[in-house]
Amino acid sequence: MHQKKYEFSKIMAVTVILVWLAAIIYAFVMMRITFDLSPLAYVMTSIDAVVAVVLGFYYWKARAENQIKLKKIYREDAPEPDFTKDGGY
Repeated sequence: MHQKKYEFSKIMAVTVILVWLAAIIYAFVMMRITFDLSPLAYVMTSIDAVVAVVLGFYYWKARAENQIKLKKIYREDAPEPDFTKDGGY
């Protein structure tokens, strides 16, 4: 039986989410034990930033892959997004 190989980006996204959940649980436990809310201000905001970057990259990559798949299926060129008009980059 052939085992499905997972993409590196998917493994990375799942790993980051699991680490994020573990950090949240750890922060809640430590805040309960020490009655100190400073982990919310420092540790959790930095972990949230990492999760946002990784998930943003993963969604951007999945979007690009889906555009390629759709071009192959429908055999037509989908218009590329133009980020320079209407106040874009």
